[in-house]
Amino acid sequence: MDVGTLSLVVAGGLLILLLAVGVHIGAALAIVGIVGSYVFLGNWTSGLNLLLLHAVDISSSYTMMVIPLFILMGSLASKAGITKELFTLFYRNFGRFPGGVAVASVGTCAGMAAITGSSVATSAAMSRIALPELQRFGYDERMSTGAIATGGTLSIMIPPSITLVLYAIFAQQSVGKMLVAGIVPGLLLAVGYVLLIIIRCRINPSLGPAGPRFNWKERFEGVSTVLPFILVVMAVIAGILYGIWTPVESAAVAVVLVTITCILQHRLDAGQFFTACREAVNMSASVFIVVIGSMVFSGFLALNGFSDFIAEWILNLGLSSLSLLLLLTVIYIFLGMFMEVSSLLALTIPLVMPIVHSVGWDPIWFGVVVVSLMEVAMVTPPVGLNLYAVKASVPSISLKTIYMGAVQFWMINLLLIFILFAFPQIALLLPNMR
Repeated sequence: MDVGTLSLVVAGGLLILLLAVGVHIGAALAIVGIVGSYVFLGNWTSGLNLLLLHAVDISSSYTMMVIPLFILMGSLASKAGITKELFTLFYRNFGRFPGGVAVASVGTCAGMAAITGSSVATSAAMSRIALPELQRFGYDERMSTGAIATGGTLSIMIPPSITLVLYAIFAQQSVGKMLVAGIVPGLLLAVGYVLLIIIRCRINPSLGPAGPRFNWKERFEGVSTVLPFILVVMAVIAGILYGIWTPVESAAVAVVLVTITCILQHRLDAGQFFTACREAVNMSASVFIVVIGSMVFSGFLALNGFSDFIAEWILNLGLSSLSLLLLLTVIYIFLGMFMEVSSLLALTIPLVMPIVHSVGWDPIWFGVVVVSLMEVAMVTPPVGLNLYAVKASVPSISLKTIYMGAVQFWMINLLLIFILFAFPQIALLLPNMR
């Protein structure tokens, strides 16, 4: 066995062992990168230098500042309790139609995606707010829980999305272009979920009975509360799209504007503010560890030549572009059953990007495809976190019921992927405007 193969075998075995015993994915990837470099080169210097270099580089990176800022914005908005007001607005306008309360749930999830960027938090909040209304009107359990679990995943696609930022960093792409690339596909997904609900409730009205009607005054009572947050999001996206400010500057502006809005609306006190800051620091530190570990692991793979080997092997299969996309889709769905989203990106993007470049796919387009698959991973057991977020709020409903409800919705994600394959400009239209 040559030294290159030996280093891969040792690294692969060590990675499986570390993940099996519950080591944080970032730390596991860094350890594997260091040990693999030692086996390959016969010294510890290269691996430790990789760790030091990337730890300093990532921790002091201007681009990486967008992550804690967007996380802080989401934490502040969550503390302000905007979810309930947003659901009330959608509920009073759409609840009177068959399937309307479920439509309102998806609409609220899309709105929260543009404000908080947290998939699990959105599903958990919506479970507490929307599920009681869905149950009160006798909605089918699969329909209601599936809409909330899958609707929460819109936070992965619609900016500000930490997942889009992570992909951009791992794939060495523009963060700004990656963020705006998720806008149109994210809205299409939301529309797809809504159409699925409407069509199914038209065919079988018992799945989602119509809710109460409200007069015009009641329907728009909450606009003044929600509108400032929506305007902040629109300002952030427009600023990035038209080059008014960088993604980091836009995130900083968003934090300031959300904080001012919360204070003016008397929604945030000093204790809640510092709690949001503490949560943002903890979550950001975890993300940074994943990024640093991924970079060390990527350095080892580049040193060993494994990434190029995998790319060459797959390309030698002679697959058509569509067949290759199908293969990667199956692989990602399978891995998504066992890995959390940031871990999955950290592990696979260094291996996949050489293939993407070799076949001539646009990396920004491919990022949207991968993120759509990450949405599927969020509602696929045994590690689908959104399923457990919903389950924790409604212990009486089985996990199987929630999953079966989610399956019908993530089929829309798969449909979107093949629409993007046929019409890549859907994902590239806004990025190409920058």
